[in-house]
Amino acid sequence: MKATFPHLLHLDIALGVLYPTLGVEIITPPPITQKTIEIGVKLAPQNACFPLKVTLANFVEGIELGADTIFMAGGVGPCRFGYYGQIQNIILEDLGYNVDFVLLDHPRYGIRPFIKALQTMAGGRVLSSRVIKVASLAWKVLRFTEDLETERRALRAQVKDRQKLDEIVEGALEQLRQVNNEKSFQAIKEETMKKLDNLERKETEDLIKVGIVGEIYVAQETKINFNVEKILGELGAYVHNSVSTVEYVLHTLPFTRSREKLEAWELAKPYLKRFVGGEGIDTVGSAIRYAQWGFDGVVHLYPFTCMPEVVAKSILTAVSRDYDLPTLHLAIDEHSGEAGLVTRVEAFVDVLERRKKLKKKKVEVS
Repeated sequence: MKATFPHLLHLDIALGVLYPTLGVEIITPPPITQKTIEIGVKLAPQNACFPLKVTLANFVEGIELGADTIFMAGGVGPCRFGYYGQIQNIILEDLGYNVDFVLLDHPRYGIRPFIKALQTMAGGRVLSSRVIKVASLAWKVLRFTEDLETERRALRAQVKDRQKLDEIVEGALEQLRQVNNEKSFQAIKEETMKKLDNLERKETEDLIKVGIVGEIYVAQETKINFNVEKILGELGAYVHNSVSTVEYVLHTLPFTRSREKLEAWELAKPYLKRFVGGEGIDTVGSAIRYAQWGFDGVVHLYPFTCMPEVVAKSILTAVSRDYDLPTLHLAIDEHSGEAGLVTRVEAFVDVLERRKKLKKKKVEVS
């Protein structure tokens, strides 16, 4: 089996740690480029969700590199993500690609198909102590890649040498691709965190704090959202992203919810009591949590026409008013341009800085 899969931030690093033990060759799709987007736009239905188009192109590029199997997750609720796998499979068949399409649908649609797909994705291997050990290591690697990005977001506005910051994080990510045991992983982790701690900080007073909420793919995949986190950091903002690949994996498995997700859902209840699919409830609850944490603003990232996020957007208007929390909504699709996005983000940061100065003056006067 030579399997390919869609890109989602650093998921490929964790899979690269896991799959050699399972006897499955992983064909990582090329990095997402304009060519990738053009392939997806050409092959997918015109009104399809943007992530469907990009992940479809990932599959095509992976197949052209030799993949004969596709691993894809399914979605739940009134979100078009639940149809991605079926539509993409039909498109690939129509194109004449002879591949096995393995769809890991949520267990709520049937525990037997879920287990069967999971077994296929595990290369047909039974749960041995060795497999469990490597799976545990891959999970730790995935968590650490998210920790690294969290540190990078937080530090970009605080360190003197931002290029050095990127070099440390990117170097660690490359090293993690070669990890094959717990000892080497811990060594990379400790060394990297030490380097980050030793970065020279500049004097930063009253940094504006910006939270990111929205649909998982657009909010996490920097090749799609023009790396808005970096743009914000370069403008001097402390950035935190509420969206998580780890959370998504946990959501795919039965009976698993993190404390953060449960907390966000509880916070969203006064505004949104029903599940609307995707990350709709998480978006609302996370925005409220940022307001409670004292953040200055929120950036809402989502695919154009995404139904759950359109619902969340309408509710965020009330949240923004009730919590005095400015919110920038950025809908992303194949027509989005970097220049326009940067201009909007710069204007948003300027507004947040002015608001912060005015609030500080009012406090000093009183």
